[in-house]
Amino acid sequence: MDKLKKSLLDIYQYNKKLVFIVLGLLIVLIVVLFCVNLGEDKNNSSIKTEYIEKLVLFGNKEITINEGDKYLEPGYYAVTNYGEIKTDYVTVTGVVDTDTPGTYFITYEIDNKKITRTITVLKKEVMEGNINFTLEGNSLIVLEQGNEYIEPGYKAIDSNDGDITDKVTIDGFVDVNTPGTYVLTYKIKNSTNQEKTLERTIIIGSSPLSATILSSNTSYTNQSIKAIINIVGSSYNYIKFPNGTVSREKNINYEITSNGTYNFYLYDKSGNYVVKTFDVNNIDKVAPTGSCKLSDTNGKSVVKVSASDNLSGINNYSYADSNNNLLIKTTNNTYNANIHLDIVNVTIYDKAGNAKKISCSNETKGNLEVHFINVGREDAILIRSSQKTIFIDGGCYKKKSIITPYLKALGVTHIDAMIGSHLHYNHIQAQADILANFTVDKIYYPQDLSTCRGKYCESNDQKYILSAIKKYNKSINLIKVRDNIDIGDMNIYAIGPIDLKTLSSNKYCQNYNSSNFILTYGKTKFMFTGDYMQSSNILKNFSKELLDIDVLKYPHHGNASIDKTLINYMSPKYVVVTSASDELAKRSEKSYLKKQGASIYYSYKSKNILIISDGTNLQIKTNVNPSDYKK
Repeated sequence: MDKLKKSLLDIYQYNKKLVFIVLGLLIVLIVVLFCVNLGEDKNNSSIKTEYIEKLVLFGNKEITINEGDKYLEPGYYAVTNYGEIKTDYVTVTGVVDTDTPGTYFITYEIDNKKITRTITVLKKEVMEGNINFTLEGNSLIVLEQGNEYIEPGYKAIDSNDGDITDKVTIDGFVDVNTPGTYVLTYKIKNSTNQEKTLERTIIIGSSPLSATILSSNTSYTNQSIKAIINIVGSSYNYIKFPNGTVSREKNINYEITSNGTYNFYLYDKSGNYVVKTFDVNNIDKVAPTGSCKLSDTNGKSVVKVSASDNLSGINNYSYADSNNNLLIKTTNNTYNANIHLDIVNVTIYDKAGNAKKISCSNETKGNLEVHFINVGREDAILIRSSQKTIFIDGGCYKKKSIITPYLKALGVTHIDAMIGSHLHYNHIQAQADILANFTVDKIYYPQDLSTCRGKYCESNDQKYILSAIKKYNKSINLIKVRDNIDIGDMNIYAIGPIDLKTLSSNKYCQNYNSSNFILTYGKTKFMFTGDYMQSSNILKNFSKELLDIDVLKYPHHGNASIDKTLINYMSPKYVVVTSASDELAKRSEKSYLKKQGASIYYSYKSKNILIISDGTNLQIKTNVNPSDYKK
C-alpha cells in the first residue's frame, strides 16, 4: 500500500507541469467558444427583423347605420411575425358624419398592410305624427241674438310631438249681434307638416223666433236620416212636426224615412207660427238592377255587367267564383279573369250601400274541346265537355313526359273514359302513367289486353299498361261494332273493327283491328280512326247520313288508305294528321280531301291542335298552350 501511494505521488510530481498546461488549454477553449457564440447572436440579431404579418378588423367591413345614430368603432389590431399584438401603431384615417346620409370610408394602415371599412349612413325615415284633433263642446252651436259666445275649447295631441294645443290657429269670427251663420275654422300642423282642420258652426238667431234644421247625413244612404232642429227665441212655445206630433224642446232630432219636402211649424206664446221647410233627397233604399254576361276568350273568362240605379248611381262591383270566393272588387263593370270560370257571382253596389246579387253562367261552358297533343308520330287526344272527359291512346311510355304535364296544365284531375284505339305499344303504353296520375272510371279497348299476346299483340304491346291496370284494379271494357255509348253530353258510336285479324294472318293486325268510332256533340261529329279504316266494310254496313262528319282524325299518321267513296260520304271540314312529317303528301287521298273542301292540319307543323265545338260551329286553334285553357 505504501508503495502504491509512493508511485502515484511520483507520477503526480512528474506530470504536474503537464496538468497545468492541459487545464490552461481548456480554459482558453471555453473562452473562445463563448466569444464565438456571442458573435453569432450579434450577427443573428442583425439578420432577424420584425414585420407585420396581418391587419385584422373587428366587426364587419361594411356597416350600415341610420342618420343621427352614433357610429361606434368596432376595433382593429395588427399581428407581427413574432405573434405580438399591436394597436397603437395602426394609422386610422377617415371620418363618419352620421348626420349626413351617404357612404364613408375608414382606412386602417400599418407598414405595408391596409384595410378599408365602408360605413353607409341611411337617411332616417321620418314618421308622420298622428294628430288627435278634437273640438270640445258641439260642432254646431245656436245662440239667440245678443247672447255671448264662449269658445268651448279644443285639444290637439300628436303621437310624435305630444300636446300641441297651443299651436292651434282659429280663423273666422262670430257677431252675436247680427243674425246669421258663422263658421270658425280650427287648424293645427305638426312638426312633419301634417295638417288637420276642423270647423264649428255658430248660428245667431233673430228674435223673437227662428229655427235651424240640418241633416245628420248629407251623402246618399239607405237608412233613415235625422233632421237636427235647433230653435232660438224667447217667445218660443212649441214645434209641430210633419207627422202631427208636437214638442216644447228647443234641440230636437226628427227621423225621416223617405225623400220629400217636410214642413215644421214653430209656434210662439201668442199662437203665431213660422214655417220651416226641409227637403230630403238623399235616401235610397232601392237596390240597383243589372245583368251579366260570362264568356271565354282563348280559354280565359270575361265578365261584362250591365247595371243601373235610378237615384244614387252605381258605386262598384264585387266578382266572386261559384263558391263565393272573392275574385276582385272594382269600379269596372268588366272583369278579365286569367282562368276559365263556369259561373261568376256578381254583387252590384249603389252609392247608398244597397246591393244586388246576380249570377251568370259561362256561355261557352258547354263547349267541347278536342286536344290533339303533339307527341310526334303517335296519338294522344284529350276530349272534354262541361260534363265528362275522354282520353284516347297516348303513345309509347316515354311520351308520358309530354302528355301528363299537358293534362295537368289543362286542370284535368279525372278521366271518365280512357280508350285505346288499338293494341299497339306506341298507342297505349303511356296510358300506364295516366292511371298513375289521374282517376279513371272506365277503360275501353277493341280486344282484351290481358289475353291478347301471341294472338292480337306483339311482345311490347302489354308492357307497362297491363301491370298498371292490375295495380289500380281496373277492368277492361270491349268496344264493339254498333256499340252506342253515352259519356255525359257526348255520344260514341262504334263503326269498326268489323273483321278481326290475328298475328298469324296479318303482321300488323293491331292496325287493321283499330277501333273506328264517331263522337257526336250537339250537331257536330268527329271520326276517330286509330291506324286503319276498314273502308269497304264500313261502306257496306253504315249509311251515308251516319258517316257525314265534321272532323276526321286521319288514320296511321297520314300513311293509310281510305276509299274515295268513304271520303265523299264523310266530307270532313277539318282533317288532323298526327305525324312527324307530311306522310299524307305521298297519297292521292290528300288531293281528294282538298277537293272535298277539307282543311288539313299536321301536328308536326301546328304543334298542339285544339278544335272547339259549341254544338253547332267549330273553331280550330294551333300552337296551343294548355295553361290558357285551364279549368
